[in-house]
Amino acid sequence: MVNVNLNKQTKKPVILKSILKNFVLLIATSYCLMVSVASAKNTAYITNQGDNTVSVIDIDSNKVIKTIAVPKGPVGVATASKLHRVYISNVDGQSISVIDGLNQKLIRNISVKGSPVGLALTPDEKILYVADWVSDRIFALETNSMQTLYEIKAGKAPAGLIVSPDGKKLYVANRDSDDIAIIDTKTRQISARIPVGKHPFGVSVSENGEQLYVVNVMENSISIINTFSLKKETLKVGEHPYCVAASADGKFLYVTNTQDDNVSVIDLSIKETIAKIKVGEVPEGINVDQQTGNIYVANWSSNQVSVIDGKKQSVLMQIKTGDKSRAFGNFILKGEK
Repeated sequence: MVNVNLNKQTKKPVILKSILKNFVLLIATSYCLMVSVASAKNTAYITNQGDNTVSVIDIDSNKVIKTIAVPKGPVGVATASKLHRVYISNVDGQSISVIDGLNQKLIRNISVKGSPVGLALTPDEKILYVADWVSDRIFALETNSMQTLYEIKAGKAPAGLIVSPDGKKLYVANRDSDDIAIIDTKTRQISARIPVGKHPFGVSVSENGEQLYVVNVMENSISIINTFSLKKETLKVGEHPYCVAASADGKFLYVTNTQDDNVSVIDLSIKETIAKIKVGEVPEGINVDQQTGNIYVANWSSNQVSVIDGKKQSVLMQIKTGDKSRAFGNFILKGEK
């Protein structure tokens, strides 16, 4: 009997250890599934310059799921899907905020000397370019350490930035120089300078990298530039345009017209405006969700985001955000499928 009792006592810890091990495994598996689901969702990050916050919108539900406080004057956005990071430029706070795209929490704020506006990431997400439009410079930050690697003088009041899909060129819209500077990312030198319309601001590039789209604010137009020949053509849009984005299939351009409270729809096959979609008041930032094809527009004066059906070219809904929504740049973080 004694031997039997001793055997039972020695087995209990073994059984308990096994149960605990399975429990821990279950928790770990559940966490991994939660992270996987979180990273699979596309999410929009809307800078609200009036109340110093970022509204986080779940693209699936089209609802604000989090509001994140950041330093003063958030304007620009750049999203890194591989790193699950979102970068925010705070023009008045003279800083860059880094947000965790999985748990929607502010990781850190990095002070910078200047007034950061436009942001752009390299395709490998190793370098973040920042436009300082007061000091007329572009500075490059290493995304792991967030240390400044180097600076480039590009033109007067650099605003919109975008990197070519192959990572070899950085395009800079110089608002007060009325031109586009093309920077070789390897040599860090300006390889070309292209005159455009008055006050270029928002920029975008085609998926294949062959076309660059530039908004000319004070001329109510956009410039379409062939990135190989550097030849350009100009198309008229609405009053005081701000930003531009291409449709998911690359067939259309969408341009926000801040003084008309609408979005111009341009058919790239005929290079003509085929529709104007009424949105909120003073539309500024614009992005296209690649999964649904829907277009998201940040409205500065009405403090909301308009969601446009990419197939029907009509507004689906309005999403209430913070005060003075701007969202300048690539503000949709792509989830992993």
